[in-house]
Amino acid sequence: MDAGSLSEMEKNLQQTKEGLSLADFINQREPARMDEQGIAYIDVRGGLIDDAPNIYKELGNTDYRDLRAEIAGAVDAGAKGIIFTVDSPGGTVAGAEETAKMIEALPIPSVTYYHGLGCSAAYKVFCSATAIVAAPSAEVGNIGTILTYQDASKYMEKLGVTTHSITNEGADLKSTFHSMPLTAEQEAFLQESINEAGDAFKNHVQSNRPGISEEVFKAGWYKGEKALALQLIDHVGGLMDAREILQATIKL
Repeated sequence: MDAGSLSEMEKNLQQTKEGLSLADFINQREPARMDEQGIAYIDVRGGLIDDAPNIYKELGNTDYRDLRAEIAGAVDAGAKGIIFTVDSPGGTVAGAEETAKMIEALPIPSVTYYHGLGCSAAYKVFCSATAIVAAPSAEVGNIGTILTYQDASKYMEKLGVTTHSITNEGADLKSTFHSMPLTAEQEAFLQESINEAGDAFKNHVQSNRPGISEEVFKAGWYKGEKALALQLIDHVGGLMDAREILQATIKL
């Protein structure tokens, strides 16, 4: 390839890149909006995290703080009700409780519409709505709390690397995750923490869905009529069904 052809190719590549952003490759959250009838729509996508950096949000995820700001903004703007459109596998414990309680305490009715995933933290947060609608193919539930870690000590041993952690006397839990395997006390401490978070999750769901089946607390996820039978949701349908349910609630 001669110099002229190379220069032309570089020019074409540059023109192709101009105007492109991550939004051309990833479905990002839609801005919160309110229609002419006073119904606010708040979009929820991807993983849920508290105080997320911009790149995380540009990759199609949702910040709990943005959600809380949009909810407050809708109420302040005089919204008559809110529809949450949700497609999320869940997210962090941090931020979930505050957002769930905010929705639970809303002075106006709300409906959650799960059109994709509504699992784990995405279920905890949005089961706080007045009613829940799910698309026939949406998967809902996965009620539980999980902590994952990897023990790479055998691999590191083969490399001749040994990790040592020195803490002040009595601070036996300080080195958790720094030295493997975990001591029985460290594992018990982590298990207690996970149990506390799991119990809080279960209690929140039961307070908002008093008739829900105990089956759901095995952390399975369900769709369609199965989710309805377990009382994870109130209706199988589409966004228009969610809107009609909200409108009926507003009229009451």
